[in-house]
This record gives sequence, structure tokens and C-alpha cells, in this order.
Amino acid sequence: MTVGQFLLKRARIVAVIAIALTWFSLQAAHAQTYAVLHTFTGGLDGATPYGGLTWDGASNFYGTAAQGGYTGTRCYGLPGFSYATGCGTVFRLHRSGSNWAFSTIYQFRGGSVDGNFPTASVTIARDGSLYGTTVLGAYNGSQLCSGPGNSHFGCGVVFNLKPPASACKTALCGWTETITYAFPGSGQTGGAGPGLGALVFDHAGNLYGTDWNAVSNIGEVFQLLPSGGGWMLGMTYSTNTGQSYVPNDIYSGVTFDSAGNLYGTSMIGPDTGPYCQHAHYNNGCGTVYQVVSTSSGWNANILYSFTDGDDGKFAMAGVVADQAGNLYGATSDDGAGGAGVVFQLSPPGGSWAYHLIYSLSTGNPQSICLIFTEGGCSGPWGNLVLDSEGNLYGATYAAGTYQYGNVFKLSQSNGGWTYTDLYDFTGGTDGANPIGSLILDGNGNLFGTTAYGGANGDGVVFEITP
Repeated sequence: MTVGQFLLKRARIVAVIAIALTWFSLQAAHAQTYAVLHTFTGGLDGATPYGGLTWDGASNFYGTAAQGGYTGTRCYGLPGFSYATGCGTVFRLHRSGSNWAFSTIYQFRGGSVDGNFPTASVTIARDGSLYGTTVLGAYNGSQLCSGPGNSHFGCGVVFNLKPPASACKTALCGWTETITYAFPGSGQTGGAGPGLGALVFDHAGNLYGTDWNAVSNIGEVFQLLPSGGGWMLGMTYSTNTGQSYVPNDIYSGVTFDSAGNLYGTSMIGPDTGPYCQHAHYNNGCGTVYQVVSTSSGWNANILYSFTDGDDGKFAMAGVVADQAGNLYGATSDDGAGGAGVVFQLSPPGGSWAYHLIYSLSTGNPQSICLIFTEGGCSGPWGNLVLDSEGNLYGATYAAGTYQYGNVFKLSQSNGGWTYTDLYDFTGGTDGANPIGSLILDGNGNLFGTTAYGGANGDGVVFEITP
């Protein structure tokens, strides 16, 4: 154990030394460079960025911060069910050579004005505008949301942000927000409480997302259709259909295959499976599911149910697909190492086969697991990233050397997979607990956010360069 590691573990009074030692050891072992691009202050720039970044393919990176920003409205904060400072922000990082400029492009007001507590990353539309979701907000007096998204704080919104008509010359230029859809929270159509999953567009310009928090509806895939200059709710698939619960507590978004089918994961379910340890209600340790559009509506199939063993449990991250139709994902808990697993589902001849890629280790058993109060969901919460060479990248929430999360790479080699630890968060000024998905730019650089840590404890935006 190095001096920096000893001091960090025993006293945590010289975090700067520990970060410096980590920096140099990583450069020597993996030729990686870690840099903090922005440290959140909890003020107008925001705080606790749960979602990852979105890249426009040029010089701009966009993200959301769940709290911070405008403070003139009483906003409901999560987790902990306490009133938070600020309703959340949307921000932009502009890259110019080696320089980065941070700007807040929108501050949520909450209540009946607009959204509150954005936890997912934004999605860039064809016209350059941004679409995203908030867990709460837009209360109109009729919502019946369950859990923390109750009738006093609204059931969440889908929002659209458009840039100023003329070029912005300062860091204070705000974008214009339109509420695309306000979740009614009334049950099995429209739902409430969209979570960590980003929205996705299909080829026709329709939007798809997930929610989980309405009365009598603990998991839903929804579709929004352009209509008369606005949007209308299209088909929805609710996991509570009067039958046994199938996928439920859906925190991640969905992804398309080439045939237009949707795929996603649920944290728990189905209730037909064996009891899952630490699943306080409903049996089942989570699923990977498929949703198929038919002329009469949507049909769902469970492709795999996790078993509370070496295959992992509690999938909070979604799945990504390769060109051959294989799905790749991760669980946040269980597996031989105790910190979740990375897995592949392959469709050989119509049936889906589970393949264990890697078992993650050294998880923090006390890490928060959202709705659960026991156990630790210390594995990945955000989607894996698949590069053009078939390598996988991911971030754990509370695994790694210091149990504040880490960034890793899995490379295919001789029919197997090789694990490389790219960076271990120390919980100091470098950040702690990444939740959102990583992104790769065209030069192989990795970008992401941590929800906590940093100089102010409110999270950071980071870059890892090869």
C-alpha cells in the first residue's frame, strides 16, 4: 500500500496526495490520463449530475444536473426525501482545442411551471434541439404519483430545449423550453417518474422512453408521436396488465435493433421466479426484455431472468446491441465478485443465450440501491459503451480500489475477454459514484460525470484520454 493510499484509507485528510499517486500509477500501468473538466458548485451550474453526457459530434457536450440552479421554487430532492436547493439544470461544455467552456443553458423551475430533478442525459434531435425528462414537476392538481413523486410535486415531464435564434456571445444565454409531455400519473397509460434512461428517436422521428412511478404501474415503455406541431402519446406497454408482473421497476431506457424492436432491462421481476434476496417487494432479480410492435399494440417477451447467483441481479443499466444482434449489459449487484457482472445475450436461431463476460469485484455493500435499503448496487448503473472494434467500456457506481466507482474496459482476446481498470475514483476532488453512461468521441477519449465528490461534493465532469 502506498503512502497516499494509506492516508486516504485511514484518515482521508490528504486526498490531493492520493489523487496524485493514482494519476501517476495509472499513467504508468495503462497510459491513461484523467482530467476534471468541470466541478459543480451546487449553484447556478447545478449539482449531482446523475445522467451522463451527450455529444453532438462536433465541439459541444450536453448534460443534466439533478439539483442546483434556480432556487425560487420549493423542489423535492432525491434520495433522502428532503427539500433540495434548486430544481436542476441543463448545461453545455464547449471544446475549443484543449480548452473547455462551461455554460448553464437552462434552469428548471419545478412545481407547475416545468420539470424538477432531471436524472437522465438529453437526446439531440435532427434540428439540434435537446429532448429530456425530469422525474418530477409540472403539477396540475390531478396527479396520483406513488412514492417520492407525489401529488404535491408532479409526475415529471418530457421537455424540449431550443437554442437562441442568434449566436450566443456569453455563458449566460438561456435556451427556450417547451414541455413536450407532462406525465399524468394516472395508471397504465402515460405513467410517471421517468428515471435514468435517455429518450431515443426512431427513423420516423417518434420518441420512446420508460417510466416506473405511477399508481398501478411500476414499469412502462411509452411512445410520443409528433402531432400538429406538438406531441401526443402513442402506444404504451405497461408491465402491470392484470397478469403476473413481468419486468418492473424500469430505470434504464430502451434501444432499437435493425428490425425496430425495443430492448431494455428491469431492476426486479418477474414475480413467477424464486424470491430474490433484498428485493423487498415482488420476486425476481430483474430481467432483459424485448418489446415488439404489432398491428394490435405492443407485445413483450422476457429474454432472460436473473437468478440471484453468479449471473448477477438488479440490472439498472440498459443494453446496447452490436451489428450481429447481440445484446450487452451489466447488473449492479451479485456475481462471483459481488459487484455485478457484464453479460452478453446472443440470439442463436430464435432463442436467446446468456453468456457471462466478466464478474466485477470489490463493491461497497453499503452503497445506495435506490428503492432498496439493504445490499449494495455497486456495479454499473449506466449503459455500457461498445466501440467499433468490439471493446466494451463501463463505469461502476461504488466498486473499484476505493469503492467510489471506477472506469473499466473489456477487450476481446483469444475467444475471451480481458479486463483493464482505467481509473479508480478516490472520493476526493476527482469525484465519486458515476451513475450515467460514458461516451466516446472520435479520438477514443472517454467522457462522463460523477454524481458526488469533487471539491464541493456536488459531482464533476471528467475525461479519460488514451
